[in-house]
Amino acid sequence: MDKMAERLNDICIRILQLVYLNILWIAFTLLGLVLAGIGPATLALYTVIRQWIRGNSDIPIFSTFWKAYGSSFKEASVIGMIYLVIGWILYVDLLYVQSFYLRALVIFVSFIYVVSLCYVFPIMAHYDWKSTIVKIKCSVLFGISYLQYTLIMLLSLAFIYFILFMNSGALVFFGVSIGNYVIMWMTNQVFIKVENQAVLLESESQS
Repeated sequence: MDKMAERLNDICIRILQLVYLNILWIAFTLLGLVLAGIGPATLALYTVIRQWIRGNSDIPIFSTFWKAYGSSFKEASVIGMIYLVIGWILYVDLLYVQSFYLRALVIFVSFIYVVSLCYVFPIMAHYDWKSTIVKIKCSVLFGISYLQYTLIMLLSLAFIYFILFMNSGALVFFGVSIGNYVIMWMTNQVFIKVENQAVLLESESQS
């Protein structure tokens, strides 16, 4: 009984933390005048969630968020704007392209875009790579190479947001943070597999 009460308390605390994180994301996105702020705010959000998922539950949320927001502001801002522009172009194409073959191509490219978008900020939060191009390339490579994880993630997101859109109040409080929690959890499983395979290959090459 005590364990159940403790578990329930942990869930309630996590829910409140997700609400707080959602508020921080909105505030810091606005701080960067939306276009420049959405990328750094998203990276900062993933940085906090990554720490939780990897067992660091007691990190100071605001200072961790602020440090991640400021330290990679320029790169995250540029990446955020790139994805916003590409997303807008693809959305317009889906609305107005009439040719069946061109529309099929746009849908395929849109899928690759969504996959890349789901992975690129978790990659930035997880790896200390210097090259922005490498991060974007790996966001596609990881997502396609571990397609089963990606599809499960996308289906989970579809289910979660279906529920949230039926409860607009919950969407306001959790609209960003809960979806990104799912993305970070799934991409973290991919990162673990990638790193384990890299260790295995290294040990085989040395033997």
